[in-house]
Amino acid sequence: MEPAPSDGADARFWAAVEDQDAAALAAALNVEDEARQSSLTSLLPALSSWRRQSLDESAVDGWRYRIAWHPVPEPSGTPLSGTWLLAVPAGHRDSPWVAGAVRALGDRGVRVVPMEPTGADADRTVLAALLREALADPQDAEPIDQPAGVLSFLALDSQAHERHPALPTGLALTLALVQAMSDLQWQTPLWCATRGAVSTGTSDAPADPVQAQIWGLGRVVALEQPHLWGGLVDLPVDADEQAFGMLAGILAGSSGEDQVALRSSGPVARRMVKAPLGAARPVRRWRPRGTVLVTGGTGSLGPRLARWLAANGAEHLVLVSRSGPNAPGAAELVAELAAQGVPVDVASCDVADRGAVAELLAELRDAGHTVRAVLHTAAFIELTSVVTTTLESLGSVLAAKVDGAGHLAELLDPEELDAFVLFSSIAAFWGSGDHAAYAAANAALDALAETGRARGLPMTSVAWASGRTP
Repeated sequence: MEPAPSDGADARFWAAVEDQDAAALAAALNVEDEARQSSLTSLLPALSSWRRQSLDESAVDGWRYRIAWHPVPEPSGTPLSGTWLLAVPAGHRDSPWVAGAVRALGDRGVRVVPMEPTGADADRTVLAALLREALADPQDAEPIDQPAGVLSFLALDSQAHERHPALPTGLALTLALVQAMSDLQWQTPLWCATRGAVSTGTSDAPADPVQAQIWGLGRVVALEQPHLWGGLVDLPVDADEQAFGMLAGILAGSSGEDQVALRSSGPVARRMVKAPLGAARPVRRWRPRGTVLVTGGTGSLGPRLARWLAANGAEHLVLVSRSGPNAPGAAELVAELAAQGVPVDVASCDVADRGAVAELLAELRDAGHTVRAVLHTAAFIELTSVVTTTLESLGSVLAAKVDGAGHLAELLDPEELDAFVLFSSIAAFWGSGDHAAYAAANAALDALAETGRARGLPMTSVAWASGRTP
């Protein structure tokens, strides 16, 4: 519970408690009896500790937010018109969702021009040429410079890209599509459709968390390229005519929303809401025990976490990073924690390499160590705008964040895990400029946690933010 504002007598009382000043506390309470003053003195340390904890919890409560999905009215019959370009990954033209969208748009008088790029076309120059080619011959109509809108189903291809295995093909194509539209100087709304990428409630786990990467990328596009942004729409797993109608209404902009999920109960819009714990007690109080594995263990966060884990019950720490024991400060950290009675292993392992992760876990098991908790802080950050992000850098960021978490989730025994904490970012939560790749990676991390929890894994994703400016 947040402490009430203090003034007057209250202020004097709490100042005495916080300063552990027994004389001032006795004066604030008008206690003159020596025996009662002695009682206050013995109570003061516990009271002061409670006060500090209450203030800390109140401060943290003010930092806590979560995503909620609020029902919005079904879109009205706002008309659509003109030519819309439909970007569909090769091999998905016959998808029920694609066919239904074409039908719904056509019924509303829209001319639909399809384009079906392959993974090999994930290049801004190639896609720009394909865009111009598609519009040059729109079913014998007059050629146009740019369409009234673009609807992308590229996210449906969540298979690994042939040249960049850490990248889903649909994400690679979407990035190239945004860059091509920017190069062509279009002022056209781009709507990116996903299917089962987000969770709108506890009973609605993501069917394909890989597609959540589009939502992270899209929020950054909205910030950096607002002139060519329409929004994000998550489609239900099963297509029906009601959903096709809702989709057409969303594209017409009649809802006024740009982050919407279509569900059987109707459209719901994404919101950020405060999430204080207040007086509510946590479902459980987790304390580390046994072996705890920390990825990114020798980076900026790893040593801080290692010290906290050691002080709060962990009996053995495994700090994992690409540099391993060669990382600056690693030897000193091991010695510091060993002096406190907590053995530490520093392992050189690229968590994006599934084989390396499997080998590390096998070595731990052979040594008699059972991993009870994972704190996944590993990250590769390369800040650049959407239009200058390369597929190579996007793949590197995704590999460290998403692949590493996925490998550990697959290879660890869920029955032995007490906690699996993923360190996500505000970049995915609401978008951050120059964080396109990082936002995409962390959005997938958040969706992975939602999927894992639905399967019974003790997974939690925390989106961290800093109030400080760089």
